[in-house]
This record gives sequence, C-alpha cells and structure tokens, in this order.
Amino acid sequence: MNKFFISLERTPERTARFREANAHIQGLVHAPGIDGSVLDIDSIRQQHFLQADCQFTRGAIGSGLTHVALWGTVAKSGVAAHIFEDDAFLCRNFEEESQRIIASLPEDWDIILWGNNSDTVLQFDLLPGITQCVATFSQDSVREGIHTFRNMDVTSLPFRLDHTFGICGYAISPSGADKMIRSCLPMKTVDIVYPSLGGRRLTATSIDHLMNLHYREMKAYTCLPPLCLTDNQTAQSLNK
Repeated sequence: MNKFFISLERTPERTARFREANAHIQGLVHAPGIDGSVLDIDSIRQQHFLQADCQFTRGAIGSGLTHVALWGTVAKSGVAAHIFEDDAFLCRNFEEESQRIIASLPEDWDIILWGNNSDTVLQFDLLPGITQCVATFSQDSVREGIHTFRNMDVTSLPFRLDHTFGICGYAISPSGADKMIRSCLPMKTVDIVYPSLGGRRLTATSIDHLMNLHYREMKAYTCLPPLCLTDNQTAQSLNK
C-alpha cells in the first residue's frame, strides 16, 4: 500500500517535522497539499467541487480537495492507500500492526481511521449492532506523550465507526475512495446532528465533518488504541 502524507509546499517546516517524527516508517510519499489561499473559488464551484453557498474557509476547501484528489488516485489505481496529514505521529510498529488489522477486516472494507482529534469524541460500535460506545480523550495528555508514542509498539482492535472529528491518518480502499468522492462532493455547508454530543447540531466546516454523514452506511472502522496521534495544532492546520 502507498503511504501518502499531505503537507503544503509553503510550509516546509511542517514537512520536515513530519518526516523526522515518522522516520521509522518506510515509503512515505509527499502529496503537496492544495493551497486554498490561491484557489479560484468560482472555478471550483463551476467544476461542481463546491456548492454555491458553501461557507468553508479557503484552507478547508484546499484541504478537502487534497483528500479528494488522493481518493481519486486510489480509486483509479485500484490499490488501497494510507493517507496522513502532516501533524500525524505514527507508533513504532505501525506498518506491521496496520497490515495485521487490515487483513482482519472484511474484504469489502472501505475505510479505517488510525486516529482522530483528541479534543473531541469518537462514537463506535463496541459490539456490532448492539453496544454503541462514546470515547473522549485528553488533548493535553496526548500532546505531552506524543513523542513517547512513536517509540511504542501498539496492539489494537478495529471497531465499526459511527463518527468522529479529524482525519490525521487513515487507510482507504478503492471502493471506499469512490464512495467518499460520490458522497462528499460537492462540498457543502450543512448541519449535522451528533448523538454523542447530546444531539447537538453542528455546522459542517470541513470535509471530515461531511465524512461523518456517510461512515455508518459504509464499511467504515476505527481502531483502539490508535496507531496514529496528532497534536492538533489548529493554528497551523491545513484547514485554517
């Protein structure tokens, strides 16, 4: 499987940080992010990548289009791939453990998240179709321990995913990539109800929010413990 990581060409320090943090992972391929600050938004709308009334920031549009472009690569090639954002930190045995987990999934799996933002919630099926579970995390402890994490061997289990926030690292199959392209385009501003947040209605501001609308109808998974963490520095995020 290819391993793509997204990082803007105008932020070489983030690219260097990602490569240094994940030097134990072989075959990482830099996917230059689409820089939202220079996009022709009207042209993007005309190409039906963006609804006319979408209120995403330029950064969120560029980030979303970058993921979509990689999904297109996966769908066209017919080969599943890992996709990481440049604030991802991978555990020491990521390659072996991710391979083992994917081999345990049904052949028609679509997507599996290796991690998520630690300042939010993760809802998944602890027992398939029986016990829905909501997990919360401590972002402070994740940030404090993230450099230790990359030297850890992690043993994880996959669970059916309902929703979460953040796409710091995931694997996607050709069928999953095709489904996500069809489901998430054109990108749009829409309100989404989250049971894990007490039924709160949140307005989608990025493509990972739109993905939440479709996980439950796909063969979508998460894994616990995570194989990928992010320090989630929002001030420097691709979505800014």
